Amino acid sequence: MDENGTGEQKRVEGTSIAWERKVRMRILVVDDSLSTRLMLVNCLVHWGYEPLTARDGEEGYEMVCRERIHMVITDWTMPKMDGLELCRKIRRTPLPSYVYTIILTARDSTGELVTAMEAGADDYLSKPFDKDELKARIRAGERILNLEKELEDRNRKLLSAYSTIREDLEAAARFQKHFLPQSDHHGISNFLFDWIFMPCRFVAGDTFNHMRLSERHLGFFLIDVAGHGVAASMLSFTLNKVLSSGELFSTPPAGATGDEACVEPAPSKVMEHLNRRFAADDETMQYFTMVCGVIDLRESLARVSVAGHPALIHLSPDGQYKLVGSGSFPVGLNPHAQFEEWVFPVMPGDRLFLYSDGVTECTGLADEPFSEERLITRLRQWKDLPLRKVMENLEQSLREWSCSAEFEDDITVLAVERMP
Repeated sequence: MDENGTGEQKRVEGTSIAWERKVRMRILVVDDSLSTRLMLVNCLVHWGYEPLTARDGEEGYEMVCRERIHMVITDWTMPKMDGLELCRKIRRTPLPSYVYTIILTARDSTGELVTAMEAGADDYLSKPFDKDELKARIRAGERILNLEKELEDRNRKLLSAYSTIREDLEAAARFQKHFLPQSDHHGISNFLFDWIFMPCRFVAGDTFNHMRLSERHLGFFLIDVAGHGVAASMLSFTLNKVLSSGELFSTPPAGATGDEACVEPAPSKVMEHLNRRFAADDETMQYFTMVCGVIDLRESLARVSVAGHPALIHLSPDGQYKLVGSGSFPVGLNPHAQFEEWVFPVMPGDRLFLYSDGVTECTGLADEPFSEERLITRLRQWKDLPLRKVMENLEQSLREWSCSAEFEDDITVLAVERMP
């Protein structure tokens, strides 16, 4: 007898130690009947849970707000606050985690069940209840809470990963903008440059720049890499770095010697070089459209080559305009592509506008694109305004047209003006 008693005591103590080693689910029993509370507490302890008790809905709600409660088992009919109102208040309260609720009641009609569920209860058990059935309902609730916890943990990890990715993309965007022209919009010789750059995401597939190639020549380009995101921005960054040094503009044709090696900067040759160097492969199929130009300061001539890109707009001071460049493959698609050049004079007051298709394809509320026609009309209307004001007006017009803080595609415009 003593041995059996001692053995039983050790078994109970061992079980208690096991309970303490794991985080037990805390279940709040809310019932105005002392006998019901005691009976439920004994069951919960025996099943391995940590019980807490409250005598009515008000006391129960205070404990839910104060304590870390995982589940509530509540009677329906109680003084001060009944089980339905307790469920409603729990659902309206922003608690740290979800609280699973089971209502116990002598009412067993379908209508009562619907009423309990609409009040926010997760489960419903009629009195008198079977202990094994209650245990099964609690175990089901526990599985749901475990799934909820797993989902919470995964969401927390996702948020942390998203935060890290966002920080990296913001750093990449700052790095990308560092290689664009500075924001002072200064002139080179008697030419003024200005621009709009509004990526649709953190990093852009569009890029542009202008640079002095020599005492006699200025170079400029605007590129739109197909696609969006990191892959497009990496190619965009690489192309900007390759072109902005100006070395590619003065590279002689392969095998050229003597006088052949001393050639005028030729945008079409720049295109051909890039087309060979950045040929799209079967895996990435990355390509880009482009406008590349050179201005001869001595002759006041512009040489322009266009590869699959919207035509350059050449606007005269009197509002007359010409579209320069059409056709040709984008760079990278056809290794044998040939790129044409257009040569034209740039007179005092003339303006050149290069832009990505994100400008003309920017959609309004009725899914109507901004369009090339509308762009030209606006630029002609603003022909007498300073170039900086033209860029400000155009940016505002595009934002108003899209009616959104974000664009579907990168918005990029590079403007060149020959000052009087």
